[in-house]
Amino acid sequence: MARRPEWVKAVETSAGRRYEVRVHGQRPDGSRFQHKKRFETVEAAVKWRSTVVSELSHGTHVAPSEITVRQAVDSWLIGQRIRPKTMSAYVTSLRPLVDALGDKPVQQVTKDDIEKIVTSLRNGTSRMGTWHAPEKLTKNKKTVRAPWAPASINPMLARARSIFDDLMAQGIVVRNPAALVKSLPTENADMHTLSAEQVTKLLASSKADPFSIAWQLAVYGLRRGEILALDWDSIDFDKGTVSISAARLAVSGGSVTGATKTKTSTRTLPMPEDLARALRAERKRQREAKLALGSKWHDTGLVVVDEFGAAPHPDTLTKAWAKALGSAGLPHVRLHDARHSCATLMHMRGVPVVVIAAWLGHQDAGFTLRTYAHSTNDALADAAAVLNSITTSKPDTAASE
Repeated sequence: MARRPEWVKAVETSAGRRYEVRVHGQRPDGSRFQHKKRFETVEAAVKWRSTVVSELSHGTHVAPSEITVRQAVDSWLIGQRIRPKTMSAYVTSLRPLVDALGDKPVQQVTKDDIEKIVTSLRNGTSRMGTWHAPEKLTKNKKTVRAPWAPASINPMLARARSIFDDLMAQGIVVRNPAALVKSLPTENADMHTLSAEQVTKLLASSKADPFSIAWQLAVYGLRRGEILALDWDSIDFDKGTVSISAARLAVSGGSVTGATKTKTSTRTLPMPEDLARALRAERKRQREAKLALGSKWHDTGLVVVDEFGAAPHPDTLTKAWAKALGSAGLPHVRLHDARHSCATLMHMRGVPVVVIAAWLGHQDAGFTLRTYAHSTNDALADAAAVLNSITTSKPDTAASE
């Protein structure tokens, strides 16, 4: 029998004699670590140590780590430097992952662990925890999530893949278990838009509504956050322009005003005459309300305010939109769909796609065409009429001769 190396220590345990080996190494960040393991035979101990030493020399060894999924997710989120609204969406999508595996070391997470989360989300059996949970969720004591659609599960998988990619780059894990889990097939949701006649009906029906100016801005293609952040200093009646330079977004516990969604979202738009009339009427209404209410009036300087001049929460505006549609006898469409309607109506009237993209604040005109300019029955009928005029037109006799 070969002589036992001095770095292999014999240890007496309740299960019998074991052979302990310790290897010292350095992590990619420069910190030191000690790797200790026990084996039943000297040969197994020697083989393991040789493997680890070789991996350390080649920079491929993964040091033991007690970092948990919750710690990894929190660390990754801190490094994203994203808008509050995007951060809120990331937290929401990652909550099932942390609720299920939060206390588990990342080095122990397997593909099967993540597959089980996907299955529970699809079946509506995902247990809810308290990690970054909104107060409204903790108060109602809801313990199980309603089923998630693929369109909600896939972002969770995408974020999980990014987190484990980051852990691999740091040398904390050797593989990405989330990358082994396939995304779920999705179906494109039907887009619903308002026709020109429906837009006119909505605006006429909501004239007495304190938020009527919001609906006017919405059908002109502004995002909800842009509408809520618009102030009177951004309206230039002399030049006939509206400047979009900020957005107010819903966050946990309230709302926050910040930069627009993208650089191209910061834009100055020409003010059509009907919008200018609506804005002047709203400014007059606010001035009269301020005189009537006195100290009860909240002088926020914003274009869209409630009957007391206060800035509405983004969710409040969304609920008011649904109520306005109902009062006008119109089918329900999302507030954001008013933006779709704007793009579609401009597209149907021959406005170039690049111009529509600039109006909406998009960087990619192709994205505008794919996402916002939806065909309608009227548009298809117009196309059929054009084709019919082509196919039924008489040949040019001069040309035929």
